[in-house]
Amino acid sequence: MTTPTVSPTQKISIPALTGLRWFAALAVFFHHSAPHEALPEPVRRIMGAGSNGVTFFFLLSGFVIALNYFDGAARPTPRGTWNYLVGRLARVYPLYLLVLVVVWLAVDHHSNASRFLIQVLALQSWHPSLVVAYGINAPGWSIGVEFFLYACFPLLVLALRPIANNAKALLVVAAATIVAAFVLAALFQHFRNGLPGTNPFSAHRWLYRTPATRLGDFTLGMVTALLLRQARLSWPASATRDRMLMPLLTWLPLVATLLLMAWPERTHYYASYDAMWMLPAALLFFGLGQYPQATLGRFLATRVVVFLGEVSFAFYLVHRPLMQVFGATSWTDDSFMAYFTKMTLLVVFIVAVAAACHFLWERPAQRFVNRRLKIKTPAAPSSRPATTA
Repeated sequence: MTTPTVSPTQKISIPALTGLRWFAALAVFFHHSAPHEALPEPVRRIMGAGSNGVTFFFLLSGFVIALNYFDGAARPTPRGTWNYLVGRLARVYPLYLLVLVVVWLAVDHHSNASRFLIQVLALQSWHPSLVVAYGINAPGWSIGVEFFLYACFPLLVLALRPIANNAKALLVVAAATIVAAFVLAALFQHFRNGLPGTNPFSAHRWLYRTPATRLGDFTLGMVTALLLRQARLSWPASATRDRMLMPLLTWLPLVATLLLMAWPERTHYYASYDAMWMLPAALLFFGLGQYPQATLGRFLATRVVVFLGEVSFAFYLVHRPLMQVFGATSWTDDSFMAYFTKMTLLVVFIVAVAAACHFLWERPAQRFVNRRLKIKTPAAPSSRPATTA
């Protein structure tokens, strides 16, 4: 059992993280679902805590983007920065726009043009009104956050560049980021406790859906990626250490997350909006990257789970309007067997729609935008002498 190594400029591919995206998206789906009364109370609480999937998404964005773009952004050039921004736009915006337009026309019945324009510009997450932030297609609010985080990445790279190879300094930044998130949650707990999510001054607005406060998730993801790279470079092979750390950095964060989700007192604390999930997510990403051969990593990297992870962004965007179309919230009045059957069939149907969106629109549009907007690297001059006709 050996620890994989990587050169400083080599990109790290972790298929298990693609598979993990599916379960984060599924958690959000269950958060938006009405639990049946026949379900055990811990399961109902886990379903209710599924909003933590967005914390995993924001952390994972910082983690994956840092693994792929940090070195290039540390030596910025106008062409490199432009191509990075185009790549991020191509990755997210075409599918977001397609789903937004379809839902606005077919489900929302083009009811509010000004709100639609805010959504087109992906600015809804900055708006104080929850009606605007969650309007048309509620999950789309997180795309506005993602765009803000993408724009901040080059600046965060410059801030982290001096300590990118200093594991101790990176650990200090990671700890400070988590502590700051808990302190912020505690301040809202003390001064603004009890305000409903519709209140512009509520913790829900400022801790959960405001882009600026999600910088902590994104930064922690970036720092975790840099720590992973350092570990792969500097950790000597040790079977004893790997046997001990492998379950501690894979299964333990997952179990801890599920236990926190099932914790009866969770809803009393504003840390459950974000801070509570940061450390388990960071440890899990590090563990899956450092130990891809762990049992959990192998499961998440199986072909079926990776496929589900690849279509998870589309699943995330289309699940809420499809739940509305089918009236899924009313299924709790059915028998448990009918409820379970309908929920299972609904997930299968949403996966099928998501797969169609992914292969027929998301991927082709991404290639089209990249091909049209990215600035190509100039070809190296030929060393062969020119010939004349």
